[in-house]
Amino acid sequence: MSGFEIAGLVLGVIPIVIEALSAYQAGKGLFAIMRKSHGLVDELIHKLKTQRLHFYLDILELLREARVPAILMESDPMPDKCVEILQAAETSNVVEQYLGSPFFDNFLEIIGLYEKYLQKITSKLSHIVRPKNAARGDLAAVIQARKCPDTCLSFKGKLKFAIDRDSLGILVEDLGSERYSLGKLIRRVKTKREWEAREPTGSSRTLTYAVSRVRERAASLYQAACKSCVCDRHLLHTLMIRLEHRIPESKVSGAGSSAVAFRLCVPIEDASLQRIEVHARDSNSPTTKPVVNTTSAASGGGLKIPSIIVTETSNESYPTAARVLVGCICKDAQSAREKGRVLSLELTSAAVLEATDKYNELPHSYDRLISLADFLKDTAVDADARMSPIEQTLLALNIVSSVLQLRPTVWCSQPWNSIAIKLPVQAVGSMIDVLRTPYIEQTIDPSTLKTQGGVSVDLTTEAAKTTMLELAILLLEILHHKSIAEWAARYDQTDPRTYWERYAAATRWLELSTSKLLPRHIQAVEECLKLCARSKLSWDTYFQQFYCENIIKPLQELAM
Repeated sequence: MSGFEIAGLVLGVIPIVIEALSAYQAGKGLFAIMRKSHGLVDELIHKLKTQRLHFYLDILELLREARVPAILMESDPMPDKCVEILQAAETSNVVEQYLGSPFFDNFLEIIGLYEKYLQKITSKLSHIVRPKNAARGDLAAVIQARKCPDTCLSFKGKLKFAIDRDSLGILVEDLGSERYSLGKLIRRVKTKREWEAREPTGSSRTLTYAVSRVRERAASLYQAACKSCVCDRHLLHTLMIRLEHRIPESKVSGAGSSAVAFRLCVPIEDASLQRIEVHARDSNSPTTKPVVNTTSAASGGGLKIPSIIVTETSNESYPTAARVLVGCICKDAQSAREKGRVLSLELTSAAVLEATDKYNELPHSYDRLISLADFLKDTAVDADARMSPIEQTLLALNIVSSVLQLRPTVWCSQPWNSIAIKLPVQAVGSMIDVLRTPYIEQTIDPSTLKTQGGVSVDLTTEAAKTTMLELAILLLEILHHKSIAEWAARYDQTDPRTYWERYAAATRWLELSTSKLLPRHIQAVEECLKLCARSKLSWDTYFQQFYCENIIKPLQELAM
């Protein structure tokens, strides 16, 4: 029997023991009991009642802290419901993972103490109903007999509590010791997890480094786009950059070893969207490398003197591909469109875009982009259009990761909301499909290079907190398929617009979502809101590591 099943037995047996002791006390008479035990039975009943309440509340808190799905479905579960949940096999796995070692061993030790204690008492209470041939200390048999439909009496036979005064005194004193404090253990676990949440792990530091590489190349991409978006047809161009989490699925391929690539869309003349793939050339690896050839030449005396000839060989990604500097990106996009190809570009270390003769087949084209806000409105009336849980998690992961990748570049100069996030619409035959691949739209303005160089100004505390608040709201909207305005209207509240109105609404929305969302979803939203409550918030390396550990990784664990 597992520790959690024993915990269920303890929670179920304590009321029966209290009832049996109370019946014994009432049947024998108060005077007789006082003369025999000097009030120890009464004190034992009182302490058992106190332990019953504490044990129930501690178990309830443990199940909630561990985010056991069954307990989150109940707003105020009674002890019987907790017993039922503790008997479930999946509860053991969830709580054991939450406690970890050595706290799980401590939990089993405390539960074992409760079991032995109750076995001592029940073995001395002969009038408790039990199945035939069941041991007196068999707690499961006691509960089974109580649930049996043909049991018409709570107790049978002579009311008897066969225990001497000294043993009874030891039982009373022992029950008051701290070794039965399950609540103390839970508090230690919570303290440990809160501390760990503040301390990023090595994997988070590695991910932070990978994100910084993406951020550098994203800033360089904007600079290159400004240089390549000059033509006589348009004053300004608009590019849509796809938001991707960029977390390698395999642990073998490290975060720092993978090349950085961006997927873009650009509107062209027929109002459709042309896809572009941009591969960022690694600035650390030279495009050429020296090759040393050694030859020998004979001197006048017949002695051969070695000579060294150094030549340069290419070390580029596509050594055979011809590259042409992109002068007008819309012309190249139109040309690729006519050929039915994806436009393939390379981003050099000098922040210049070059077109290659490497083309990929163009799959079904994107007709247009719609905002995430409009998509959520559609899902309110069309249940078939809703995302599956894995699609919701992937969309959230892509957005959460991209905020860290692109903030504070020009691609993310302002906090994103459901209006800023775009989803592509694809027509396949007569079917219209909204893809769950998010994009962000940005006007390419060369004048920004003079002041920003592709990187936005440093984030103030106010800007950082606003970014995290809007991110928390975005996650809630994605996970609930509704906007925060729709949620507020349901509870007869006005549309929250100011920072504090939106913070209060998001906090309340999360509180009401604990029984509907997965624990990892709740954790990601909670950490966003916790950052909003800080008096000072710097977008520094430590913050980014914390972000990876407590916001990105919970979603990554669900999606990957």
